[in-house]
Formats: sequence, structure tokens, C-alpha cells
Amino acid sequence: MKLDKRDLRILTLLIIIAVVFTGLFYYDLNKKIDIGDREVIGTIHFKNNIVQRKLEDQVVWERLENNSPLTNKDTIRSEAFSDALIRLNDGTEINIDENSMFNLDLTGEKPSLEFSQGSLQVKRGSSKESNIVIKSQGSEIDVTSGDVKIEKEGQKDLSLFVEKGSSKLKHNGKEVDVESGRKAELIEGSEVTVKKIPVRLVLPISQKLFLIEGTDADVGFEWKLDPGFSESLIEVSRSPQFKLPLIESKVSKNKFTASLKEGTYYWRVKTKDTKTNKWESSDTGKFFVAKDEPLRLDSPSNAAEYRFVANPPMVGFSWSKLNTSRSYKFEISDSSQFSNIIKTLETEGNTISLDDLKEGTYHWRVTARSSFPGSPDKKTSSHSLVIKKDDTYPAPIIIRPANGSEITLDEIQKGQAIMIWEGNPELIKYKLEIAKDAKFAATNLSKETPGNFFQPNWKEFTPGTYYTRVRGFSSDGKEGTSSVASKFSIVEKKAPEEEPKKEEKVDKPKPPPLELISPVNNIVEMKGKNSLDFSWKAGPGSDKYEFVLYQIEGSRRTAIYRAQTKSLNLSIRDLTILDEGTFSWELLEHRDGNPAQSRKGNFIIALDQLKTLKPNDIEFISPKRLYKEGKHK
Repeated sequence: MKLDKRDLRILTLLIIIAVVFTGLFYYDLNKKIDIGDREVIGTIHFKNNIVQRKLEDQVVWERLENNSPLTNKDTIRSEAFSDALIRLNDGTEINIDENSMFNLDLTGEKPSLEFSQGSLQVKRGSSKESNIVIKSQGSEIDVTSGDVKIEKEGQKDLSLFVEKGSSKLKHNGKEVDVESGRKAELIEGSEVTVKKIPVRLVLPISQKLFLIEGTDADVGFEWKLDPGFSESLIEVSRSPQFKLPLIESKVSKNKFTASLKEGTYYWRVKTKDTKTNKWESSDTGKFFVAKDEPLRLDSPSNAAEYRFVANPPMVGFSWSKLNTSRSYKFEISDSSQFSNIIKTLETEGNTISLDDLKEGTYHWRVTARSSFPGSPDKKTSSHSLVIKKDDTYPAPIIIRPANGSEITLDEIQKGQAIMIWEGNPELIKYKLEIAKDAKFAATNLSKETPGNFFQPNWKEFTPGTYYTRVRGFSSDGKEGTSSVASKFSIVEKKAPEEEPKKEEKVDKPKPPPLELISPVNNIVEMKGKNSLDFSWKAGPGSDKYEFVLYQIEGSRRTAIYRAQTKSLNLSIRDLTILDEGTFSWELLEHRDGNPAQSRKGNFIIALDQLKTLKPNDIEFISPKRLYKEGKHK
């Protein structure tokens, strides 16, 4: 069937509309919702799988991450095989299990938690202000001095178990006191019944974390029975409703051991009353088995050296982030034994920057605070760094074009022929020179620029050999040392590389070439973007790729992101770790279980709204000293 022009125009318009609205839907589905000036009432300290929140005035559910802030009147829900540990500002802890949902409202004299479905545990904080009321379908649970567990399946029955202290349950105008070790059940259409639980779970304690280096953890279970109960049946499951029990075993003693893999587990013990011959169940315990992640100091590298002339340098400290840690303690000392600690800082992120370290030798370490009761904190060994004061500014080092390199007309046409050198935060501008002779008797270009990169108008340059050099200037007009001249050539296209002579005996075939696609030697404009995307080409047979992103500041290269992937692309969605400036990324390919080949690429991140700003345009009034923390939101 042949379409006329009018039909073609309508079809084209419909396709454009479909593409636009699909893109808008995808953006709305994946964007991070800004909490604005809403009151922050707590934090997600640990999250497993998918946990979401919906702001009071929003209809879209947003995925939460570890250390995500929670605001007043948020609605929280978890999906299947998901759970989370939440800490409110008043010290109250809320442990939410899978397929659960509740709403937080801490306004007024009676802060409340509206519980809709699932199961959760609430531990009252130690502060006097910690006094939360749990509401569910007309019933109220006053968490006065107790740690409670509540369960509710859809619109059906509600059960309350008091693990510690006491609680009050209000229903149909009646108030019932529930003491420690007792369980209250509210069955639809009936009154509240309270009974004593004849089984008390001892080990593992609630929310216990088992760390494993291999594949399994040996978990020991212990419980106590009331007199008159002897036979026990232990159940272990991945579901709080025990729909698919992994272990269901009768035991004669009050102890049991099982080997379990990584995951979240629930357990309970049933016992038979010798008088009535009925089985009675304990409350439900919960514990975690997770990989033992190493706590590693990333940057600065051990024995790193920093130099300055007038102003002490900004030193960025970073370490690996642990999923099982709620916060980190950063310590820096002028003693390797930490007998004199200069600073101690607490942060929920894994980066800290200091700009007031004077000349000298320093030692630093990090302690990771565990999110789980009974689990010890982790402490790193220490790294050292040296800060030295110089009389003159060091000469810049030209990164691109490298000495002896070639710039092709194709690179110029694609905008990839950018000149880059190592910057210095003490210098406010640089003077770039390009000349035909090594002595720079007559320059083809002499340009001042505030950044450590520049893209000349290459149309003014004919093919041939050139030399370039850079020198910096401080705010008081002091001139730095000029860089070593870098020789480069402009050519139509690069000559083909000579093939290496074949060896008589080849032990192993060369892997297919690894090629970085984007970003490489270009400026990345991040305005309006919600991710920084990387891509590359490789032949079949790769095991995995190790990815490292570095931020280049002067002569320092700081690793700010690490990841492993099996695909040919990677996206960084946490844009809080990025800033304007020069970056490099390194990709290491693994084949047959061993590193095979690596590639490196440079690029620059820029924001349009900052391009018109100069350092002198910004003045910090207060505070005079800044400490920078990095957080994942």
C-alpha cells in the first residue's frame, strides 16, 4: 500500500510523539526526586534489594539506597525478598521485612507510624522524645518502653509480640497491656487475645549479621523452653511468612546448627505442650548472611606527597564503601601510633576533604560502624602522606598532545583535538603557546585560559610540526615555571603501524583489540543529564571488565569510582561524586581468569552555567574553613 504525503506526515508526527512521550516516561520513572526543604526525620542505614518511598505530594515511587534520607510523611514499601533498617533522628529503629508498607508522620504530640501490611520490628530510642504510636485499621499500639514486632497480612489479622519492655494495644475503646514475652492477636471480628509465648529465642540475636569469606556461614541456633514443653521443631526460611521453609527439623535439644549461604533469613521454633498436645510457636527471629567486604583506603595512596607554595592543598580522602556500615569515623594524626589525633570526623559517606593541613607528615585511618547489633566495627591500617612547602610553583606537565604524537584532521573535525595539562589549584590562569620552532622565537598561538585545557582553532594551523608549552600564574601575579616543550604534528591521517615480527613460537593468541568509544579526549556537557555513560568495543571471550574513574587535580589522580561489569557499557548515576574538571578512566579486560589488556581515556566535564564564573567571582563568607563530605543519595 502506498501512502500519500498527508499520510506520511501524520505517521511521522505520531512516531515523533511516541518517541518523545516514551523518553519522558523513562525519565520520570528513573529520575531522583528532590526532597527540597522537607524535614529529614531519619535515614536508611541498610537496604537489601528493592525498597521504595513516595513523598507526601508525589505519586511516583522512588528507589532508596543506603544512607538515603527520609522525610516526614514519607510512605515506605519493600518488595519481595527485600528489607531495610531505618533509624529515625530520635533513635527509634524500624526493621521492615519484605512486602511491607507504612507511612511516617512525626508531627504533633503523638508521632505515628501507619502500618498497612507485612511485618516490621520497632525498637524504641533511648531519648525521651522517642515515643511512637503504631496505627493499623483503627487499632493503636503505643510503643511505651518496649521493642515490638507486628505482622499483618493485607486487610486481615494483626499480631503484636513484645520482645522487650511493655506496650499498650488499643482496640474498640479498650486498652490492653502486653508485657515482654507475650503475644497479642487481633482476629477480624473478635476481641484482642494475649498469651504467653513458651519459647524464647536466644541466638542468633535479632538482626544479627554473619560475615563470610567463602560461600557459607555456620549459624548456631539456641532457644529456651518453658516447663512442660520438651519437643522442638525449628524452621528457617527466606520468607517472614515461612511459605518456603529451607529447614524444617525436629530436635531433642535446644540447639541447632545450619550452614547457610548469603541472604536474609527468618527463623522460629515450635514446641508441643505435653498437657494439651498442641504446638505453640515462638516469635520470628531475623538475621543476615553477607560477604565480608574489605575496608580499603583508596586515596591518597600510601606515602603520597603534596606540595604547595602559598595555600595548603585540598587533600581528598576516600575509602571503600561497605553495604553493612551505617557511618565511618575518619582519624588523622601526626603520629604513626595515633598518640596525638589532630582530627576525628564522623560521616555517612566515604569521602572527606581537608584544606588546612600544614607542612608535615600525617597518618590517617578509617573505622566503619556496623549497622547491625553484635557485629564489630571494622578498622583499617593507616596510610601516610607528606605535605611540603615549596618556594616556586612547579612546571605544568602536558598530558595531550603527548610528546612526539600526531593530531589528525579527523580528530580535529570530531572536536577531539583538545590540549590538556596538569593543573594546580594555586594558579588562577595559564598561558599556552604554540610555535613552529622549539625556541618559540615566533608563536603561532599565545593564549591565556583559566582552566587546564584549551581547544585552539585548528583551522588556522596547516599540517606540519609544532611545539607547545604552558606556564601558570598565581592570584598575586607570580609566574610559575614553564613546562617542558611538547613536540607534535598535524597530519591528514596517521601512518599505519608496522606489524611486529611474528615469533616462531606463539604460546598464546593475542586477544581481540580493546577500544574505548566514549568519552575519549572530548568535553562532556553534563547539564540536564542524570548519568555519565561509558562505552567500549571488545572481541568475544572476555570474562569481565574492571572499571576505574579518576579525577585529575594538578599532579594528583584520585580514584572516585570503581566497578566491575561483563557488558560493553557502564553508567554512573550517582552524579554527586563528579565535579567540573579533568577526568580519566581505565578499563582492564580479564580473559581466562587473568588480566589481558587495558586502555585509558581522558575527558573533561563542563557545565554551561559555570563557564562564565571565575574563581574571583566566588567568595565564601562563612564558614572560613570547609570540610567536604561525599554522600550517596
